Amino acid sequence: MNASDDETIEFGTRKFGVKNYPAGYEEEWYLIVPGGRQIQITFEVFELEQSDNCKNAYVEIREAYFENGPFDDDIFADYGTILAEPMCGSNLPKPIRSAGNMAWVKFSSAKNSAAAFKGFKASFKAGI
Repeated sequence: MNASDDETIEFGTRKFGVKNYPAGYEEEWYLIVPGGRQIQITFEVFELEQSDNCKNAYVEIREAYFENGPFDDDIFADYGTILAEPMCGSNLPKPIRSAGNMAWVKFSSAKNSAAAFKGFKASFKAGI
């Protein structure tokens, strides 16, 4: 998802507000803002299953990068700097700011999860 200088884009678990997220559900987002800017992520609602080490459901955020330089088409985050360790529960996370202009957000729920929760809703924009 690409946000221009003056744009705010919302993202989150599918069907947020209509249906709770299912067990075994994963989704990833690559957030991009113009070069020289930073990404600012703000969580509006956060309701995930609470578990030890957030093993049942979590949101994790890392810096994203081009593996082979700026002309590469593939964005990666596997080894990107961690911006937010896996988060779960219902405490609204504080705003998160990247160092660069790309970030990766991953949501995952365990296949054996018996509980159903709303998920999360967040937005991102270009910060200075």
